[in-house]
Amino acid sequence: MYWVITIVLMFHGTEYNIEREYQLKTFHDDWSCHKFIHDNKMLLLDQHLTDYGERLKSFELYCESRYAQEV
Repeated sequence: MYWVITIVLMFHGTEYNIEREYQLKTFHDDWSCHKFIHDNKMLLLDQHLTDYGERLKSFELYCESRYAQEV
């Protein structure tokens, strides 16, 4: 099992959300995933702020577990 960061973006005037998975890094445990979010929140959000600007109402960053595929 490994952990990934999921980013949920919420917008003004709509219930439409965008969910993205941060794919540049995975984590061996939940704690290291949350620490990375804490230490790098602006790195994770910067491009989304640039892309969506004032339309962006809120966001959530969370860690999700994934199971590696067996070979």
